Amino acid sequence: MRAQAPSAYGAAMAFSLSRPWRRTVLVGHVLCGVGWMGLDLGLVVLVIAGASSDSGPTVAAAYTAARLVIPVVVPVLAVGMLLTGILLGWGTKWGLLQWTWVLTKLVIGIVLTVLVFVALVPGALSIPVDLTGTADQVRETVGGAGRDLLFPPIVSFLALGFALVLSIWKPWGRTRWAKGPAAGTTSGSRGPRSRAARPADEPAAAAPGRTPSQQPG
Repeated sequence: MRAQAPSAYGAAMAFSLSRPWRRTVLVGHVLCGVGWMGLDLGLVVLVIAGASSDSGPTVAAAYTAARLVIPVVVPVLAVGMLLTGILLGWGTKWGLLQWTWVLTKLVIGIVLTVLVFVALVPGALSIPVDLTGTADQVRETVGGAGRDLLFPPIVSFLALGFALVLSIWKPWGRTRWAKGPAAGTTSGSRGPRSRAARPADEPAAAAPGRTPSQQPG
């Protein structure tokens, strides 16, 4: 029998994480995602304190902390979560494009990571350094950058929470790009019995010109 060339699906699934590596990457993925969600809550507190406090030093400290933390920590968590998620999808039975919930998580990760570098980090870096004065003076110096920092952590927290729910419940089915057997099935599994198949205990049809009693035993 002539050997067949491996299919594109088989080539894509040739890479597989071993169990220790899969657990290690999963730990990193969870740490980045949960760490990002925790940081989002902290940023919301800082931005609200900066927008509502009557203390000048408190407002200055809140916006200064946001300016220091966001450009350093958030990109690391975002890129780490995205890369580990891609590695988990590529190196496990789920794949990246085989299941709707995995593809949805991938889109969420890509969109959030792009927004971090396009909107969140530039907004944080636009906050002036060495803020001083009364609360109103500090807010006037910060300008709209302080208000613009309120929505990104709320949006990312909700999106990451939704991605967490998808990871646990794994809803929906396979995508239109899915190829090969579904996860959890083997290549030796058989589909529905064809119309021509017959049960093992069904007698064979009589050969032309012979009665059933004349068939070979």
